[in-house]
Order: sequence, then C-alpha cells, then structure tokens
Amino acid sequence: MRSNRKHTIDELERYILLYLEEGVSFKELSKEHGLSLTDSAFGQKVLRYQEHGLSGIQTTARNNQYSKEIKETIVREYFNAGTPIKQLARKYN
Repeated sequence: MRSNRKHTIDELERYILLYLEEGVSFKELSKEHGLSLTDSAFGQKVLRYQEHGLSGIQTTARNNQYSKEIKETIVREYFNAGTPIKQLARKYN
C-alpha cells in the first residue's frame, strides 16, 4: 500500500527517465502517462534524482533534527559560497 504517495519510486524513476533520456515533456507525462504531480514538484524530483540517484526521490521523514555543526556548515556554505537555499536543502536533506 502506498499511503498518501501518488506514485511508487519505480513509477517516478520511469517518468524521470522518460523526461531526461527520451525528451518526453512534462505535459505529455501528465496527460498520456498518468503523472499526477505539479510541474514544480516534478522538477524538484528530477533535480534530486540527478544529484542523488534513486535515493534522492525516496520519501524521507519530516521535521529532521540537525546537529549544531551541520547547521553551522549550512550557514557558512550559504554565506561564503552563495549556494542557493533550495540547493542546500536538496544537498542536506
């Protein structure tokens, strides 16, 4: 049983690969293949898949707790390297 997820990990990977490797558009994935995510949510999944592979699109627990050291690392990376917040969130989540 999937709980409240709209797609299994295997389905998401198939949609992402169709998008990346075969050039199938988001609109076509939605209409003809049954993808039921928003374009921005799908875009985030694609980015996480490109950065982390299959583990990047697996559902994770919410309300993560981070050590002081990790928080300081993230803040330094944000201010010193100018890394965008969304990219940091993908990297450290």
